[in-house]
Amino acid sequence: MSIKSWVDEIADLPNKLPLRIVLIVPLMLLLTGTVGIVGYLSFRNGQKAVNEVSTQLRNKIVRQIEEKLNTSTKAAHTVNRLNAIALARGDINIADARGEQNFWQQVEIFPTVTFIFCGDVKGNVLGAGKIGGRKLQSWVSTASTQYVPYYYSLDAQGNRTQELEKGTEPFNPTVRPWYRAAVAAGEPTWSDIYLVVPTFDPAIAASLPVYDPETRKLIGVCGTDIFLPQQMSEFLKSLNVGKTGHIFIMERSGQLVATSANEPMTTGQDENTRRLLAAQSSNPIIQATAQQLSDRFGDFNRIQTSEQFDFNIHNNRQLAEVTPFKDGYGLDWLIVTVIPEADYLGQIQANIRDTLALCIVALIAAFILCVLIARWITKPVLSLNQSAKAIAAGKWNQVVHIKRSDELGELANSFNGMAQRLQTAFAELQTLNQTLAQNETRLQEFLEAIPVGIAVVDEAGCPYYVNQRGIQLLGQGIDSSVPPEQFSEVYQIYLQGTNQPYPTERMPLIRALKGERTTVEDMEIRQSNARIPIESWGTPIFDQQGKVIYAIAAFQDITERRQAEKLLADYNRTLEQQVVEQTAALRESETEVRTREQELRMLADALPVCIFYTDHNHRYRFVNHACAIWFNRSRDEIIGKLNCEILGEAYERIKPYIQQALAGQTITYEAELFYPSGNKHISAIYIPDFDVNAQVKGYYGLVTDISDRKRAEAASILEERNRMAREIHDTLAQAFTGILVQADGATQVLTDDVEAAQFHLELIDELARTGLSEARRSVSALRPQLLEEGDLSSALQRLVTQMRSVTDTTLIYDVQGTIYSLPGEVENNLLRIGQEALTNAIKYAHAQEVRVELGYDDAHCRLRVKDDGQGFGVGSVPGSGGFGLLGMSERAAHIGAQLNIRSQPGRGTEIVVIVNRAGEI
Repeated sequence: MSIKSWVDEIADLPNKLPLRIVLIVPLMLLLTGTVGIVGYLSFRNGQKAVNEVSTQLRNKIVRQIEEKLNTSTKAAHTVNRLNAIALARGDINIADARGEQNFWQQVEIFPTVTFIFCGDVKGNVLGAGKIGGRKLQSWVSTASTQYVPYYYSLDAQGNRTQELEKGTEPFNPTVRPWYRAAVAAGEPTWSDIYLVVPTFDPAIAASLPVYDPETRKLIGVCGTDIFLPQQMSEFLKSLNVGKTGHIFIMERSGQLVATSANEPMTTGQDENTRRLLAAQSSNPIIQATAQQLSDRFGDFNRIQTSEQFDFNIHNNRQLAEVTPFKDGYGLDWLIVTVIPEADYLGQIQANIRDTLALCIVALIAAFILCVLIARWITKPVLSLNQSAKAIAAGKWNQVVHIKRSDELGELANSFNGMAQRLQTAFAELQTLNQTLAQNETRLQEFLEAIPVGIAVVDEAGCPYYVNQRGIQLLGQGIDSSVPPEQFSEVYQIYLQGTNQPYPTERMPLIRALKGERTTVEDMEIRQSNARIPIESWGTPIFDQQGKVIYAIAAFQDITERRQAEKLLADYNRTLEQQVVEQTAALRESETEVRTREQELRMLADALPVCIFYTDHNHRYRFVNHACAIWFNRSRDEIIGKLNCEILGEAYERIKPYIQQALAGQTITYEAELFYPSGNKHISAIYIPDFDVNAQVKGYYGLVTDISDRKRAEAASILEERNRMAREIHDTLAQAFTGILVQADGATQVLTDDVEAAQFHLELIDELARTGLSEARRSVSALRPQLLEEGDLSSALQRLVTQMRSVTDTTLIYDVQGTIYSLPGEVENNLLRIGQEALTNAIKYAHAQEVRVELGYDDAHCRLRVKDDGQGFGVGSVPGSGGFGLLGMSERAAHIGAQLNIRSQPGRGTEIVVIVNRAGEI
């Protein structure tokens, strides 16, 4: 822009300003400038005076504090040097607790000193002073006191008078901070500030290492305690620091050493007492000053020279100064003074306030006068201006009320007439716009609700509208500056499956601008690494003259449709192939299954045993030819029927075995059952059938007719009995007959011929022994049937009754369950086992009580004999010989029974025999 243009712009500026501003602002600027300059000069002069006075006062205070610190600290080091000389010369003997009068005198001479002491390398300590505000006392901790501290009161000459207190634990000076600090420094030094027990007041110790003059070996350390923090705090309070100013001394760590505020320098109680940080002070000025120092310098160690600064607390300016203090012996503290500026301003501020008040009053009066004059001049003009603006903003009901007859009054009347006509026209236009807006809103809501992308362009191809779904598919908003020929490039539209941009002339939207309605499915939009297949429709919109004024393109993502089409095609091909393969395999399998089934049926029908399958509902699902013969029915009459319907009365006999098979157990048993084809001795096995979930879904049964075998066994037993009868007749009967004959002969000659009688008796003895031997041989060769007079239960009852008559032992017999018959061989062996167990309990175990129990249940028969006799170790039972326990074991094994023998010496014996019921008759 040229200089002339700038000049013209500036010259035209007054024409652009409001009339009221043109009238008021120039005068107000002149008045305000005058008042501001006067007030500023007054303020600057007052502030300069305040800074000078504040600096002088702070410097004076710092010098006083430094003098006080130097005086207090030098006394402690002077005392240490005197005591070190006395200790090296032997005037002070710590081990013998001699020399404490020196300490007493020094405490009296130096009032700032609190406590004086010396400790040697062996752990002895000697000292004197004031502890906790008490009178003078001495402190002794040596080998003679087992290093436990003793405290004594001192008289006016420094002599001990009485024991005041005794410590509870040994005291080792070599581990104390004052001792270690002196040894580490090798020269006079200060300890850290610590809390004195039991008052927990802060104190500091000056310490000095003492060396042997000849060997230069360490003798010990002399130290002097002073309550410097407390003394300095009292001194700081005595200084005049303005009206509300404060002084505090702190370490480089930020912990308070002394303060002019009435507050403790520690926090907590007793053993939990801790020193207070300046930033934790209860005094808000000290706390804020410490925080300002931390914010300005970060690390307090960076403060090496005196620094002045100011800050605000609640809009009150504070003038502060920080000065480092070092004494040459290790003290490195910061002296901080802070004085509110208000303490110095006084009359200066009062004068400034009066001046400013007068200026402000004059300024306000001038401003009010200017405003009133300008308002009278500009009010009609502003009223017309506001009404015109309101009409321009659409507020048509404007009426200007100006009660004047000059030019402004005429202008107001003309304005009111124009406003009335505009209001009428606007009302009609507003009605039309509302109707149009409602229609447009409904149309836009409809387009946004459509789940496909919608894009509208005008006749020139410039984008007019795109719904949100369209923006999502395009991956970006519509740029109205993009020409139609660049649509493919800008919006990443490609021919599907290629890297070729979609031809502009084929786009449905472009073709719609030519008046064509088209649909395509070969478009593809790319977003990042994704390719979105698109189906698009183009529709032209015509005006009344048939000219295209808009074109609408609808487009949608057909990814899922393409995937579904591909999956469907792949699935159809795969399914067709699988159908062909599985059909062939199924036919082959059906043929093989039918062949195998036919072979199995033929095989099952050829077997002379009954084979069947029963489901979990107790219904027959398969029977072979032998079953049909046994039941005297056809297969169709058996298949689907219940077991109980086909078996009749026999079902109750074998029901327990069926239940066990359906419970998942493989069962074998022998029984005599009635079949329509006649009674049969059978041997059966039931095998459970499980499904994939290990649940029983039925069982297979195989039943064999063993009637011929049973008849053969009975014939064999009968033949054996006949043989034994003959043998007994030929042996035992002959022996007993011979015995009778010889007995008669002996009777006849007994009185006449003693020798002949003796001969007959010897023959009788020989015949008896021969008969007994034959009887034993018969027993060993064959164990005969001994249950001819009843079943097992009654036989055991008779056995117990017989035993009661010949013994004092208490015999108890008990039968449990419903009694049923077992095969004779089983009952005979159970009886013999019970007889043997009962005999052993009475004869060998010397039992006081023997209990015999016979129990029957659905699956087992159990014989139990228990006594309270001597018992024995089961492991010591002999393995052979006799008919005792070995005979029991043989009998149990012979009938397939389970024999359990439990016994302990002194605790009796229990014999249990369990046999399956499968062998019942």
